[in-house]
Amino acid sequence: MTNRRNFLKGISAVVLTANQARQAMAHDALPGSVPGAEKKGVMLMNRIGPSASKLYIANSNGTDERELLAESLFDYHASYCADGEWIVFTSERNGAGQADIYRARLDGTAVERLTDSEAVDDQAALSPNGTLLAFVSTRETYKANIWLLDLNTRQLRNLTGQSGIQGDPNKPGGFFRPSWSPDGQWLAFSSDRNTEWRARKGAWEHIQELSVYVIGADGTGLRRVSNSQPGICAGAPKWSADGKRVVFYELPVEQTWHAHRPELVASATSQIVSVDVSTGDRIEHTSGPGLKLLPQFVAAQEIGYLAKGGPNEGLAYTGGRAAVKGKMRSPVWSPDGMKVIYEKVDFAPRSQNMLLAHPAISRNTLAYWSAI
Repeated sequence: MTNRRNFLKGISAVVLTANQARQAMAHDALPGSVPGAEKKGVMLMNRIGPSASKLYIANSNGTDERELLAESLFDYHASYCADGEWIVFTSERNGAGQADIYRARLDGTAVERLTDSEAVDDQAALSPNGTLLAFVSTRETYKANIWLLDLNTRQLRNLTGQSGIQGDPNKPGGFFRPSWSPDGQWLAFSSDRNTEWRARKGAWEHIQELSVYVIGADGTGLRRVSNSQPGICAGAPKWSADGKRVVFYELPVEQTWHAHRPELVASATSQIVSVDVSTGDRIEHTSGPGLKLLPQFVAAQEIGYLAKGGPNEGLAYTGGRAAVKGKMRSPVWSPDGMKVIYEKVDFAPRSQNMLLAHPAISRNTLAYWSAI
């Protein structure tokens, strides 16, 4: 683990040097700039991930599927707005590796870019009144924090950047998947704050222990709502329509690596759990084998989720709705539960010598540290 941490520190040094060099070139190599910054360098990268990602919309039973956006190459992680008429989503349409937040109407029109940082901006959720955008960003700190953007004033605030929320700086400290309560007063999210650096047994790859927290939109009242039992990764929280419960997945930490690997994903087992945020009352809504992720209340007593890998891969429900088999990712249901948006990806070979908009940090960096 020491060698791994030193390796990551080395990457950070490269990131800083690359940024300093680019800034120096932009200012015509002013005094004090990085030596040699007047020349363009080459960074060789191998991006392990999809070559394309498109958003689709369909009825919750899988019928009437269509592409959501007329022009799309790498769009993902959509989220419905409270009125059901708009979505926010992540896109790299401004350059490979340049992840920004956009919004659009359900008919694919009025596409608007909401963030423009060189950092990774991802996993956005719009507040119920439509004025505050919560999203995950690596801006300023090169770590995943939850930021709030006031769409009226364009003011930004690092919600999880306070020292009392950050936790031990020598331990993991990422914040992921923000979700607004129906009254707009609280956010739920997952985080590996104050956990230990861990490698899976017999190997070097990092595995991640997440817990689900809630916090006031003003940055106060942080508390954990998921089970404090060690060895569990709990993530992707969503609120019930009445604001009383938060639903999320629970996965053994040792299996977080399995959840990423095509040859292992079918062997991973998780469950869908909800907790009453006031009383702590806990309900386990699923049982049995299979990787179950990204749950959402689609009705008062029904939850939709993604079954990832295995023979039943696709959309699944805890109520009476039939499952929808297929290779889709990151489903999100409309407020009335009747529509669903998801991604479909392609793994075709990429063109060589592509110019990356921001090679220092890409979507995969964030995705690796955010479990599923």
